[in-house]
Order: sequence, then structure tokens, then C-alpha cells
Amino acid sequence: MSSLPEPLAACVDIGGTKTLIGLINPEGRVLARDRFPAANHLAPPEQVAQLVEKFHALANGAEVAWERVAGVGYSTAGFLNSERTLVFASPNQGNWRDAPFKALLEEAFHLPAYLEMDANAAALGEAWFGAGRGSQHFVYLIVGTGIGSGIVVNGEVLHGWRGTAGEIGHTTIEPDGPLCNCGNYGCLESLAAGPAIAQRARAAIQQGRKTLITELAEASELSAETVFRAARLQDEVACAILDKEIDYLGIGIANVITLLNPQMVALGGGVAVGGADLLLPPLRRAVRRRCGAWIDLEHTEITLSRLGDEAGLIGAGRLVWQEIQRGTVANFSQYNVK
Repeated sequence: MSSLPEPLAACVDIGGTKTLIGLINPEGRVLARDRFPAANHLAPPEQVAQLVEKFHALANGAEVAWERVAGVGYSTAGFLNSERTLVFASPNQGNWRDAPFKALLEEAFHLPAYLEMDANAAALGEAWFGAGRGSQHFVYLIVGTGIGSGIVVNGEVLHGWRGTAGEIGHTTIEPDGPLCNCGNYGCLESLAAGPAIAQRARAAIQQGRKTLITELAEASELSAETVFRAARLQDEVACAILDKEIDYLGIGIANVITLLNPQMVALGGGVAVGGADLLLPPLRRAVRRRCGAWIDLEHTEITLSRLGDEAGLIGAGRLVWQEIQRGTVANFSQYNVK
């Protein structure tokens, strides 16, 4: 009996500044990929048309027959409706409103399409073939320019009633804290994301405190990475800023563990990964101090993501393979996708 060709998923991960596309097999392996600037100036139909062109060029370049593609997985930094058919708001992409992306993708590609928010897709990817593999209760926490998260339970993203579950970055840590871009005050994001670290450094410099951050910032833009570099040189001000970061992140992660009782919390994003050597060991201790004695922290792991910038792309592929497993993708039910 002749074997069937391996099916593929056409996957898209659109961020604020870049777009990743890839052809992904059922084992989560990216067979071909491309990266290009996010087309924030394009209207939704134009963006979809660009994706069709890019995907066909990618398949041709990899000598992959397009007929092998089972469906399209689409990860976006925009906000989706509860049915995940509309991008009802996308501040980073021309501030769209109610863009019917599922219908646009299916019409253009002539394939079923599945949408997910970027943090959820990244969590799904990490849970499938990344840091969370084997964990039935998994949280992926992204600490970068903002703070986002995705929650995966038994292989499925926890969306909540209206699809907005997982906005850990907008939980209140300090009621009288700084204004967050969401309009609230004292959110975890406003206190522990990259811009908050940089702002504390600016405040220290403005106060006239002696710090290596001043010299390091002259050579490059002042950022969280600047503070990390100074902290690695044992700069007192940078180390104090780092202590504050660990306090806030420790509160946030302890809250997540207390509420959700995950087996694993994996950290991704530029701040978490760029400062991992400085953050992880004291962060684990901070979480331990703040969690109750009834929580099994011996078997609750706090670690780093493994998939890097491909987490969302691979998670978008998982969306397609989950539907094949459920038997909802026409003409691909004969494939045994694990």
C-alpha cells in the first residue's frame, strides 16, 4: 500500500513589527519559513492577498506541493472575538475594527483557517513541542515590551467565557501604581515590563545617582538590556532596579500559581530571556516566599521558553492539527496526526 504524503499547515504569526510564516508538519517541525516586516499599512484583504503570494513563493522555493497543505493557522497580536473569527481590534495593524479574518483567509486560500491571539498561540506551541511538553497544566508568560500570557489545560487554550482569559499583565499589583496603557493603574505590565525597567533607570539618572547605566546608555538606547548589563557589572543602582523587577514579577507569578496551580510556568519575551541569568534564580525564591504552604512548589517548575520567536508560529500549526484530530478538516481525516 502506498504511503500518503505528509500533510502540512500553513502558519502565520503577526506581531507589531514582523510577520513570520512557515510550513509545519504534524511533529511541529518548521520545514520552510520566511520573515518580513508586518504590513501594518495594508487593509485586511490586502494583507491576506500578500500572505497568499508569500506562501506560494515559500512552497515553491521549498519544492513543496501546495496540495499537501491542510489548513491555515493565524496568530495575531490583535484581539479576537469569542468565536475567533473576527479581529475586532488590532492597534498595531492600522487599528482595524471587526476584520473578518477567518472568512478572508478561507476565501483566499480555499482552506479552513483557525485564528488565535499571539500569546495563546505561543503558549500552545510551547505546550506542544517546547518547554511545556508533557505538562497538562501550563502557563506561558511573556515579559517584553508588554506582559502577556497564555494558559493551556490538557492541551487546550483556556479562553474563558468571552475569550479574554489570560490577561495576567493587566492584573493589579499596586492600586496606586503607574498608569498602564490599558487605562488602569498599577498593572503588572506597567510595573515589570521592559519600559518600566527603563523608566526606573531614567528616574535614577535624573536624581543624579551615580550609576554605570549613564555611561552604557550613551552608547545605545536606554532599555532593560542596559540595566541588565550594568547589573552584571555589580552596579548598585542597576541591582536595586533588578530587585524591584523580581519583587513585581514574583508577585505576579505567585498569583498565577495560587490561582491556576500549573505544573509549569515558562517565561518568554525579550526581558525574561535577555535577563534570564539575573532573574530566574532570585525569581524562584521570590515566588516561594509568596506562595502558601499548601502549594506543591517542589513539583511546580519555573523555567524559560524553548521555541523562541517560533513559539507562536508552531502554536498556529497546532491549531490546524487539533482540528484534524477532531475530524473537522475535510479530506485529511485519513492522516493520523498525534
